[in-house]
Amino acid sequence: MALHSFFNVAIEGELLRRIALILSLFAGLSGCAANDLLVQRQSSLEGRLEQIVLSQNSVKADLAALTGQLQEIKQQSTRQPAAETELLARFAELQEKVKIIANRLIQLESVSGQSATIELVNQESTPAGHEESVQAAYIKAFGLFSANNYSGAAEAFSAFIAAYPESEYTANARYWLGDCYFSLGRYSEAIDSFSRVLEMNPLPKRAADALLKTGSAWYHLDDPEKGSAVLRLLIEKYPGSEAAELAGKQLDKK
Repeated sequence: MALHSFFNVAIEGELLRRIALILSLFAGLSGCAANDLLVQRQSSLEGRLEQIVLSQNSVKADLAALTGQLQEIKQQSTRQPAAETELLARFAELQEKVKIIANRLIQLESVSGQSATIELVNQESTPAGHEESVQAAYIKAFGLFSANNYSGAAEAFSAFIAAYPESEYTANARYWLGDCYFSLGRYSEAIDSFSRVLEMNPLPKRAADALLKTGSAWYHLDDPEKGSAVLRLLIEKYPGSEAAELAGKQLDKK
């Protein structure tokens, strides 16, 4: 069989099927990762979720590069049929990379699935349909955030807070809304949102993170006095936390 015909069959057949499978795993992983946020008291699992999102982004970049290389090989096989040995070797190498990437995604999916099995917290008994609606709205908003669609996520989190002001997830939704505003450079709105988080008596890690972002937002608004005061308050209230460590480093630079 001619080399270019071989690549047409192999790449467009089995290998592209593998890539399609990988892409479908991404879609499934987003849902699993978002579900990590719906577990008991959510603080530590949100850290795991953020690590998963970063890992997804890295794997997506690897996959994009791999897809480009596959296309390049396909084109070369048509233009340079004499280079059969070299191209076959590259093809085999890229096939192995596809397998590695697929395994990495499966591992990430496994981590997400394990996290999502932790029992959900229900402070009061609620109808299953209502609870599912709350979770679906929260997952949708965080999906936009994890895709760096901060404007869309801000709208979704705002809608969630308005629709479910007493939800188990409202404090976290308020925090992520503030994070969206911060990322969009809307620092006054970010400060307001983080202040509301603190009024909701969040877990220590969430409160410390909110104070850290609040202090940084004040610096961005050219009010270093307020920014430094907030960071010092953070260090006083949550000594030894990661946020306090970052606050100390930020104060050292001022």
